Amino acid sequence: MKFIRAELHNHSTESDGALSVESLAAYAAEKNFGVLALTDHNTTSGHAKAYDAIRRAGYALALLPGVEITTFFGHILALGLVQMPDITTLDPRAPEPFFAMLRTAGARAVGIAHPFSVGSPLFIGCRFDMEMHDWNTVDYIEVFNTSVSESGMGAHPMAEAFIGNSRALALWERLVLKGQRIAAVTGKDLHSMPRDAEVFTTYAIVDEACTLNAADAVLGAVLRRQTIVTKGPLFTAHSEKGRVTVIFDNTSGYLDWAPAQAAAPVLELRDSTGAVQRAETDLRTPLSLSLAPGARSAVLKLYAGACAPVHLLAVGAPLYLDKEGNG
Repeated sequence: MKFIRAELHNHSTESDGALSVESLAAYAAEKNFGVLALTDHNTTSGHAKAYDAIRRAGYALALLPGVEITTFFGHILALGLVQMPDITTLDPRAPEPFFAMLRTAGARAVGIAHPFSVGSPLFIGCRFDMEMHDWNTVDYIEVFNTSVSESGMGAHPMAEAFIGNSRALALWERLVLKGQRIAAVTGKDLHSMPRDAEVFTTYAIVDEACTLNAADAVLGAVLRRQTIVTKGPLFTAHSEKGRVTVIFDNTSGYLDWAPAQAAAPVLELRDSTGAVQRAETDLRTPLSLSLAPGARSAVLKLYAGACAPVHLLAVGAPLYLDKEGNG
């Protein structure tokens, strides 16, 4: 397996961002992102400019065009969308036909941005207030929006209440453990040059033999629910006959590993029966954990020491299991 570092939520001066598309592309290239999504609010005007900026500069960076569909009832990230559809057809009491229309209009992956954010300053519409009847129409949830930390508000006592990341992660976990096939991602939601705080990053898990370009490979990983949200540690997992094998990869280079290693990292496996397995790890040796009989899905999370939100290091790709416990 290989991992592609992707940034899936960004804004430029084409909407309400302070960075030009040229500056945004330069930042992503400097920070070694493989894929950059340009998701300005309700416009595709920056796509051609971004493609041209990347080509002219010769960056080893793939652009993933998209739009943050911005409504009074929540923000929808439509990756691959290259033209704006008619958003007046959205019915917040039954949004599924609108999501289907986005795909007809060209969106290749449809996700929910910052579902519990109150907005800044208290914008109407940042929180996702649509009445969902079928989560199968959603490909992914932004479980960590790091814009608060990137802007310097990370230490603010109301930062978590403001952005709602813990509730977004809990929503994703509940859906996965109910059997919904849905990916987890994170987004910087850049509107200005970030502070480069130690925040979560999305990596797409891709087969070594994959010949797709990086943007298509990342989209494919999102649609296969093969993404990991991490502050550095990377890992993959598979299940066979009720036992989950986790293999770590130490190549991300995103953060210094020493603090994580000193804190005796703990991997947690929670499955759809409610059973929880935990094991300490040195982040090098593969782990084997058992699933409860009858489990149909599971979530893996890595913590630096105690299993508390403040110590969370990574959220792995969800596991979906057959009757024999394979997945």
